Amino acid sequence: MPDERDHEDERSLDAGEIVTVAPALVDEMGGYLYVVIDGFDDPRYTLARLGGDGYQWPNVAREHLIPVAPERIIRVDGADGEAAYIPG
Repeated sequence: MPDERDHEDERSLDAGEIVTVAPALVDEMGGYLYVVIDGFDDPRYTLARLGGDGYQWPNVAREHLIPVAPERIIRVDGADGEAAYIPG
């Protein structure tokens, strides 16, 4: 999992971008890949877990999001039994 101090990409995010969350949110959200659904009240975003059940995480602060472009992704079972994806 990337360390939030390692990323310097603080630009605004667009809908459809793939991100992971900083270590501060891993316990709550898991170390999975997420898709940016919408940005509102920038710098806060709504996310959905890639491969998840459609649940949306609203109001996630930009400082906790790390844009990623993995060369490949791996399907895993999330803690809730739903499909999820992680960088490969």
